[in-house]
Amino acid sequence: MELLQVFDKNKNILNESVSRDDKYNLPDGKYFMIVLIFIQNDRGQFLLQKTSKSRHSCFATTGGHVSFGDDGSYTVLKEVKEELGLNISKDKVKYVCTKIFKNCLLETYYSNMNLDINSLSLQTEEVDYVDWFDVEHINHLIDTKEFREGNIEPFREILRYLNKN
Repeated sequence: MELLQVFDKNKNILNESVSRDDKYNLPDGKYFMIVLIFIQNDRGQFLLQKTSKSRHSCFATTGGHVSFGDDGSYTVLKEVKEELGLNISKDKVKYVCTKIFKNCLLETYYSNMNLDINSLSLQTEEVDYVDWFDVEHINHLIDTKEFREGNIEPFREILRYLNKN
């Protein structure tokens, strides 16, 4: 059974855990956390993964749940390593924002790096393949409902972030 870290609304780590299956049953004022990272290359393209059939075979960015004892900034690095086989340093990752949903904190991160996607070691249980996509193509995936719904608003946050910086 996977245990997730429980947080308060200010992202303070509580000395509590919740099983992944019970995460939506947390009482008011307590939250589990999901992290997402959008990796962009110098050509303005974003790295997306086509998730495995067991993960609904859709396009998504890299991310995952924060395990008990971890925080968002650690988890984002861990998920990149697990899903893509890529070690990245904390200084290559920029925190963008946190959104609060019913009892979920969603942290969004950004990184700019040029990667040879053929050199990545994909976690086949979760990832079928990866590729670079421009914003227009991602918007098409959103329109055709091929992009993971929970990634749409964070993707738009990334675009707003990039427009400001």
